[in-house]
Amino acid sequence: MKQNRASRSKRFFAVKTVLFLLSALLVFVTGCAARDTGGASRTADGTGSAGAPGDKQVVVAIASDPGIDQLDAGTYKGSIQVHPMIYDSLVEYGEKGEILPSLAESWTISPDGKEYTFKLRKDVKFSDGTEFNAAAVKFSFERWYKDPANSSINVAKALQEITPVDTHTVKMTFSQPFYPFLTELTYARPVRILSPSAVEPAGDVKGKFVKPIGTGAWKVESYTKDQQAVLVRNPNYWGKAPLLNKIVLKVVNDPQSRLLALQNGSVDISGGQMGKIAPESIQVAQKSDSLTVQSAPGTNSHFVVFNGSNPYLQDVNVRKAINLAVNKKSIVDKLMGGMGKEAQGLFPATVPYVTAENIRWYGYEPEQAKQLLKEAGFADTNSDGIVEKNGKPLELNFVLQQTEFPEWKSIAEFVQSQLKEIGIGVNLKVLEANAYYDALWKNKQYDMLIYRTYADSQNPHFFLLSLFHRSANAPAVAWSDPQLEALIDEAMGAMDAKIRQDKYDALFGRMFEQAMVLPVYYPDEIFVVNSRVKGFKLGQTAYLPVVWNELDVK
Repeated sequence: MKQNRASRSKRFFAVKTVLFLLSALLVFVTGCAARDTGGASRTADGTGSAGAPGDKQVVVAIASDPGIDQLDAGTYKGSIQVHPMIYDSLVEYGEKGEILPSLAESWTISPDGKEYTFKLRKDVKFSDGTEFNAAAVKFSFERWYKDPANSSINVAKALQEITPVDTHTVKMTFSQPFYPFLTELTYARPVRILSPSAVEPAGDVKGKFVKPIGTGAWKVESYTKDQQAVLVRNPNYWGKAPLLNKIVLKVVNDPQSRLLALQNGSVDISGGQMGKIAPESIQVAQKSDSLTVQSAPGTNSHFVVFNGSNPYLQDVNVRKAINLAVNKKSIVDKLMGGMGKEAQGLFPATVPYVTAENIRWYGYEPEQAKQLLKEAGFADTNSDGIVEKNGKPLELNFVLQQTEFPEWKSIAEFVQSQLKEIGIGVNLKVLEANAYYDALWKNKQYDMLIYRTYADSQNPHFFLLSLFHRSANAPAVAWSDPQLEALIDEAMGAMDAKIRQDKYDALFGRMFEQAMVLPVYYPDEIFVVNSRVKGFKLGQTAYLPVVWNELDVK
């Protein structure tokens, strides 16, 4: 009986072993097929086994639905990163704000800075085969530039007329000189060019948007809301053809799930603003043999806004003391895992007009900070560690949100502890996203608030106008200073590059002298990439985060 049991046990073990080996072989073969010539065997969602031999594709994790069904070039709808994949602009944004040709081969600007004449590329077609020409540019611009919803960009406010001079020449006439007009024409939206056939009735500037048709390197093959969008090569693309056949944009809402998808190979790329990777996940990815971490200095910064209506913060010595009390290098090293750089000025050196000379800021000098508070009339009269003036403690409410920037909580706690060491009490207030933005833009219910600058082509001009310059009906959002506003106006109207740089030097100097903000750190642009991906290169902007056309796969 024991022998029969042993015999059955051996036969059972042998069967299990064979089944296991067959399963392992199947997984091995499937895995090889999925990686063959760049993943030809993947389905559109990156998980199945379909596709023509030789197809090359990558799967990119994105945090939210790309909104392909409303990706109208003349609106702010749909993913800001997908707009430039499908639609081209007249000009593109290069390193440190250099303006590069795109659909416009060249351009001239009148001496008074009010007329821009663009020579357009010839023999360019939209993805549906229709012709790109001056009439298409006029059609595309007239769909949006007179709409009050676009009044935040000066091209829309100041553009008076757009005129086709001939089939491949277009002239724009503006009401005033404004040096960033070309910069604004590089934006992801609404300035990019849409085909007249993308609306119904075709060519009607008030027509209903039907589908995204552009001259970009990619076009939409399929779209499933809240799941994925599949982009394929535009066969009519005027530039160098992409190396990939297909890019799958796969919605993966949760940051931890994005890491897991990268680890199991169902996703090839994630990061940047498309699918942010948490700092702890980056550390995991750095230890993986199948993943690489790609990073480069970014163009935005995180900083603390001061509420100028607070009587204590109206004292420049208090603002300087706060700046001197915070060790920005420790924030990067201890809280951000060494990813990024300690902030010096409001903008990092990757931003136009920021130089080694005008980026200076306050170092870490807590004793000097304490001295400045004494000079401002503060003393620790109750021996509780918090300084007072006229019987009132120096306590500040520090507002933040974690929905979009979970790292802000640890940064705020660090700032809180640093300010306590010099005698300033800080009360942290974590708000949900809508209440947070209401505090910044509407009700001003904060003393300090952590925020971030915009990125890329919106810096420095657009961000300065948005937060440090009064609007028609309201004072500046972040800090109101007439002298700073005058310098901003002078910089915006300076068509001469040297004069413009001088004005920026002066306004950055004014911000430093008055300690108008507390710069915290400059984050890197970070992506995690499967090692099978070749030719990965970070782009120049957050809306063109990757040079998609140069991607390839092993």
